[in-house]
This record gives sequence, C-alpha cells and structure tokens, in this order.
Amino acid sequence: KNDEGEKAKTANLNIYLLINNLLNTQNVVRVYPFTGDPDDDGFLVTPEGQQAVAGAPSPEAYADLYFLRLIDPYNYGLGRTIQLGVKLDF
Repeated sequence: KNDEGEKAKTANLNIYLLINNLLNTQNVVRVYPFTGDPDDDGFLVTPEGQQAVAGAPSPEAYADLYFLRLIDPYNYGLGRTIQLGVKLDF
C-alpha cells in the first residue's frame, strides 16, 4: 500500500567493467636519449664502456649487471588493469 505522503521505494543496481590496455602492450613513456631505447643507455658501446668491460674481472657478469641496473619500471606505462565494480543505490 502506498500512502499519498510516501514515495515509491526504488533500487538501482549498476555493474561495470573497466579494462585499460586490453592487449597488455608495452607503453614506453621514457627512453634514454643516446639510444632512444627504454632499456639501454648505450654506455657499453662507447670507448669508456668498452674499457670498463675489458677491465672487469668478469666482463660478461659486468655487462649483465650493468643492464640490470638500467631496468627502470618508470620508463613504461601501466600494463593491463581490470576493474569490476558494483553500485547499489536505494
């Protein structure tokens, strides 16, 4: 029964799905100026870099560790994100 002074009660349900970067592509946002690459600054190919590698006790380990130091997650944008939401108004 609905009296004259009462409003009809309603409820709204809103379900949403938001997907950013659906294909999970690498979004490069910063690069090293010398190479234009987000993972290589080009130092190891310079004469100074070659000298540093040659003078290292283990040249291969030196180069591997140098490249690990260059990895910067801020050179890339966000990967795929998925948001699921539910909103209930009553």
